Amino acid sequence: RSSEQVSPGSIPEPVLELCRRIRAGGFRAWVVGGSLRDILRGQAPKDWDLATSALPQDMMKLFRRVVPTGIAHGTVTVLFEGQPYEITTLRGEGAYSDARRPDQVFFVKDIEDDLARRDFTVNAIAYDPLSDRLIDPYGGLDDLARRRLRTVGRAEERFGEDGLRVLRAARFVATLGFDLDPTTQAAIASALPAFARVSK
Repeated sequence: RSSEQVSPGSIPEPVLELCRRIRAGGFRAWVVGGSLRDILRGQAPKDWDLATSALPQDMMKLFRRVVPTGIAHGTVTVLFEGQPYEITTLRGEGAYSDARRPDQVFFVKDIEDDLARRDFTVNAIAYDPLSDRLIDPYGGLDDLARRRLRTVGRAEERFGEDGLRVLRAARFVATLGFDLDPTTQAAIASALPAFARVSK
């Protein structure tokens, strides 16, 4: 869908230039995560998260200064015009046997496959600034408008995969002033054993 929600000028020129360079290399890039959530709420992001179809080794060829910050999970930090930008290859995830991190990460080509692994609908939105297109397969825009926090897919599965998501839910409710969706809230009690396994 085309975007009326992302106001002109809300994506700074260095981020647009990053996306242009990634596209010139034959790949695509999207603004995702907290940075997009901030923009959609009319706030200026503190930092920028991008997802890309490029692999980490592709990013190292496209940019001069690349730090392999989380290369096993497809994340690199590009130092561009004096600022760090975290850029992660589109990915899917295997099972979470330790209730914290996926046993296996595999790279995918479709942005919707990447959004499917995310925790909450308001974090499962992507924006391609070069084509001015928002991708919102889970109703995150509607949840943002209603100030509602809801998991992507079944809440029991999302919380069971990663115990830290219980704390993230509490933090988002507190800092964003959102209400927990009743189904999401009901799943927290059964997820507390997974949360107990998270490192202090």
